[in-house]
Amino acid sequence: MLGGSAAASRRLPSRLVVVAGTYDGVLAGWDTVSHESDSGGGDTRSTASKEDDIKSSGGVLHDDAHHAEDPNAYLKLSFAMAAHEGSVRCLSISSAPASSAVQHGGSKAAVNGEHGDNDDDNQSPISRKKRRKRKKHHGDDIDNGDGDEAKTNDSKQIPGTLLSGGYDESINVFNLIRHVQAGELRSAADLGTPTCSSFAPPPSSPSPATHALVGMSSGKIVLYKKRDWSVQHVLSGHDGEHGGVNCLSVHPSGRMALSGGRGDGKIILWDLMRGRLAFVHKIPPPAGSRGRRKTTVTDLAWSDDGLRYAFATDGGKVTARDVDTGEDLLDVMLPSRANQIAFIGGAEGLFLAAACDDGSLPVLAVGSLSDEKEEVGARRAVMAIEPVDGPVAGDARFKCLNNIEGGSGFLVVTANSGGVISIIDLEGAARMILSDEEDDRERGSADEDDISRSSNEDEGEEDDVAAEFLESVRVGSGARITNM
Repeated sequence: MLGGSAAASRRLPSRLVVVAGTYDGVLAGWDTVSHESDSGGGDTRSTASKEDDIKSSGGVLHDDAHHAEDPNAYLKLSFAMAAHEGSVRCLSISSAPASSAVQHGGSKAAVNGEHGDNDDDNQSPISRKKRRKRKKHHGDDIDNGDGDEAKTNDSKQIPGTLLSGGYDESINVFNLIRHVQAGELRSAADLGTPTCSSFAPPPSSPSPATHALVGMSSGKIVLYKKRDWSVQHVLSGHDGEHGGVNCLSVHPSGRMALSGGRGDGKIILWDLMRGRLAFVHKIPPPAGSRGRRKTTVTDLAWSDDGLRYAFATDGGKVTARDVDTGEDLLDVMLPSRANQIAFIGGAEGLFLAAACDDGSLPVLAVGSLSDEKEEVGARRAVMAIEPVDGPVAGDARFKCLNNIEGGSGFLVVTANSGGVISIIDLEGAARMILSDEEDDRERGSADEDDISRSSNEDEGEEDDVAAEFLESVRVGSGARITNM
């Protein structure tokens, strides 16, 4: 485990939880806050039982009670367990109000793996009355953020619930406040295995999650009510012949979601308020396939403001679009398949980072929503991490990538095939793109002083690092990460 420098720590959020799943069905989690087991919900197993769990998972992970931690490390091993019989196919984390973490979740809501303001038994009589009234008016549809949940929501969010789906067709629910398993769901036999998942609203939303979506290999999407984990809807739209639903992404509002299919060439927009299909976008088949093979959507992502979305395909194409107009703000073909993508940036500009199969990590500039701010040909890209020099990337192949909320806006966490999880600052790559655009606007009109000043700036930019590794942890020797 590598600790970050003092300068790096200032760019990192105060709280970050990272959970990874492996081919062996093991879940491992790291947290910036050390977890201490308590008598109410801590791990009461004997030392021998914990060691048996470690052995059963191939010896690749260590329980926090046996792992020698660097006290100065940013990420500390929080838990490790054998959760599935077979590979971990999907992982999702929902946020919870900080007020629900009283003494590591001493309330009934925390024991049940729910938010404090989502449990009727933990509400005041007035709140319960308002909740029942809202349910009567809106039914069991997803809360639109205008009810008392949004009004009473704590502004500070912490990790609340972890959902994991495995090749064994089981879906496990864990309480991250108390570090205990809160339940297990079994999908119907005709739905297949879980392949992807997401909470609604997502963790980036200020409102707590009320529902969970799980994509299945049959092509169905199951919408669960998080309050009691009952099935609210089973959504049909993707083909199950080639693997069903491959990826999911919920809009920041929690009112709609995008899903991408495996081998069916479809991106579907779902209306979660009504529980029905809203729109289907069909992607053209890959070049040279003559229509015999349909495209697989490898990942989907929404921007934080919900005004843009992006998708990547197995052919290496990455596209970003304006939600209102459908205009392409970015449309590029990468040398290798992007396994996952994420929006980064802020007021200075919006970018897409892509975790690629050849070990590369490109950063792509997304066009502006205003034509006045965007010049023709101004979109550029920087290869923040170069691809592996060889026919096969092997352990250096990027499997997962997520942006980090609460940091500088340019932070991502990645996982590669070798079991290494890294926090990377991509601000240098974005700064290179922005400086190139500024140079293009000034080129042709600069006088001798401008040229001299530009030369000095270029000399300084040579020291810029496109990708700075702030922290890295390894899952274990021989562990291969499937999801994060």
